[in-house]
Amino acid sequence: MLWALRYMPTLRNGLEENFCRNPDGDPGGPWCHTTDPAVRFQSCGIKSCLVAACVWCNGEEYRGAVDRTESGRECQRWDLQHPHQHPFEPGKFLDQGLDDNYCRSPDGSQRPWCYTTDPQIEREFCDLPRCGSEAQPRQEATSVSCFRGKGEGYRGTANTTTAGVPCQRWDAQIPHQHRFTPEKYACK
Repeated sequence: MLWALRYMPTLRNGLEENFCRNPDGDPGGPWCHTTDPAVRFQSCGIKSCLVAACVWCNGEEYRGAVDRTESGRECQRWDLQHPHQHPFEPGKFLDQGLDDNYCRSPDGSQRPWCYTTDPQIEREFCDLPRCGSEAQPRQEATSVSCFRGKGEGYRGTANTTTAGVPCQRWDAQIPHQHRFTPEKYACK
């Protein structure tokens, strides 16, 4: 527990107090470890917002409709294997938003990308605007009433589960030990 004395959570990483968060990208949205020893974790029942038109961190949450690469090439549909074969089949990656031919980051790349329809160029990054400074709190994600994407950027103050059980603090390991400590999830 010595690290707890030296480390203070910040608005940037979001694992303050006992607020509902989604550090592992659960498709169900924000959740928390509970203070009930018999119930390890539960969803917080926060509703989804509209899709954001910009990206945070590496853009894993991006679910917009940009379908061209930064050089202007059209993106290949995710459900097709031509002209480029790939492992990202929509039916196997249900939580990645692999709809149509939109730019995504299903492999956690540094920013959203897509396979191109050009047989000579397999994949390229997409030109998407950043939502703001990474060092500043996420202004668009501070609503207590909804979340975007899978809720990894949710920064509201909800701190009880759908069953009304209080959430355990993220910097605590009692009553449930977990790996989602503030210092390990700087962009979550």
